[in-house]
Amino acid sequence: MKRVALLVLLLGALGVFAPAALADGCGEPATTPLWVDFAGHSAPITVKPGMVLSVDSGTDVPAQIRSEGGVTMLFDLNFKNRVGTTAKPADPSLIDARAQSFYTYAVGVTGCQDPYIAENELAGAQTATPWTPNNAQYRANVLEFLTALSKLGARPLISVPNPPYVASDDAKLWWQEVSQVAIILRQVYFTKPNAAQILKLGPVAASRTLRQGMRGLVTHLTSIGIPAGRVALETQFTSSPGLGTRAGIEPKSAWMEYVKLEALAAKAVANQFKLNSIWSWGWATFSTTGTVDPDKAAAACVYIWTHDQTLCDGPGAAGDGFDTSLTEGQLTSIPAADRCVFDSGDPIERNTVNRYTKLTGDSGYATSVLLEQLVLKDAQAVDPKDVVSAQRAVIHTSFDGSLAKYRAAVIGAHLTLLDARAVIAARLQKDEVEASLHPAAPTKPEIADFIATYANEPVRLVQMTEKAPWLNGATRGWAISTLAPDEVFDLQAGGSIDTPDGSFSVTPESSVLPLGLLPHAKQVDAARTALTQLGRDASYRTWLLNQETALLGSASCQNDQVPTAIETDLSPFVSFLLPS
Repeated sequence: MKRVALLVLLLGALGVFAPAALADGCGEPATTPLWVDFAGHSAPITVKPGMVLSVDSGTDVPAQIRSEGGVTMLFDLNFKNRVGTTAKPADPSLIDARAQSFYTYAVGVTGCQDPYIAENELAGAQTATPWTPNNAQYRANVLEFLTALSKLGARPLISVPNPPYVASDDAKLWWQEVSQVAIILRQVYFTKPNAAQILKLGPVAASRTLRQGMRGLVTHLTSIGIPAGRVALETQFTSSPGLGTRAGIEPKSAWMEYVKLEALAAKAVANQFKLNSIWSWGWATFSTTGTVDPDKAAAACVYIWTHDQTLCDGPGAAGDGFDTSLTEGQLTSIPAADRCVFDSGDPIERNTVNRYTKLTGDSGYATSVLLEQLVLKDAQAVDPKDVVSAQRAVIHTSFDGSLAKYRAAVIGAHLTLLDARAVIAARLQKDEVEASLHPAAPTKPEIADFIATYANEPVRLVQMTEKAPWLNGATRGWAISTLAPDEVFDLQAGGSIDTPDGSFSVTPESSVLPLGLLPHAKQVDAARTALTQLGRDASYRTWLLNQETALLGSASCQNDQVPTAIETDLSPFVSFLLPS
């Protein structure tokens, strides 16, 4: 304690601070989240009133920052000197005295009695329990040091570079106890994909990727009961080889774009979760032996401008070619009534998602259903008369021709009549798309295997007036019961049938008999038709995945709840709309 008293005396004698003149707070803006940008080690940041800047040491520089209207906080780059390491933890009997000494130092640096102190950084955050005795002591030292700082009036943060291990009760308890006395400052890194790969996605998909990554960092902590308000993010813009976020991004305007997008992503996630603060790192150059980035000053200005346009001229610093939009790819552009919007095409509406969610029990699947409908609508027009015919077939097949019963069933499924018609239309559109695809011809072994497997399946030779999907888009052929509507096999003579695929005039040219009783050549014909259609089904899934993936590249969805690109099937939920 003598050393602490001596330090206080020396600081007072030097005029570094006078306790009576200190404010109760650091003077930071009363906003959430708080933006704190690293200005230590000669970082190229021009101070403006209203800036909140962290420094790593000294008194003259932070005092100058405050004289120019800024607020100062301490970023401790020598945390291991306070608590030791996982291999060699400090003597626990020294922790409280070190906390007292360091608190006094922090007061001198920041000029306030309740300073923010960011401790950099926790070692072994990802280490699983049970911890070794040394590691357990190190963790105990960290918790004690942070607790002591908090009791003294400081507002500590602990910077965490790796995914915290939280799979055991002991580990969860440690993190929960830390969050009670300190803010968990989670460092933000993007490695797979890295910054350059993310930027290539375009502003919409890049922004979504950044937000989703940051959300994952936050929810990893909130999932074990840590309040989001006790979490902060630390964005990283280091340019050192092997570590740099810049990842070879050129030209300068592209790097400025990435910096802007990451700042916007951090802002969106912080606002969503009501995080404590956002700290930036990487503006200083600590070593000339590594990469000296001439664009650091411009990048810092763009970053600061992105979160507050009054604090720096980001566009001016970025120069020619910089996209000044602060809305492209951002969730603020999504109307409240929509779940997802796209550069082209209709939106996916939230109310529609809610109805389909009641039907399927899964909002993600419901949104994927609507995504497939949207792709089909954009890709393939459908004749309204065919939709009416298919709807008539549904009413005839499932409800004995009763429109009232049909309406009641639709409403009972939590859908509207327009929803039901959209489901039927999507079935027709899918048929048309499949008919346009050209899968590889079935091989002889595949044909032989099909005949052996389906030898007992009913088949019938039929003539159609329209191309039928169950005949592989032909007007004449062998219909197989696994693919064709039941009505094809019920007809005694020629007639018209309404099916989910439209209305068809059918003329039977044979009786119904098992596939295995046909002459071998006819078996091959029927098997080839069936296998080609199954190939079209597979080709459709590939086509749909490509179309949906392309469409999602321009998608902006509420809270980035982007639908999965998959083929969906509503028949288990509304079999009356999609009879076979």
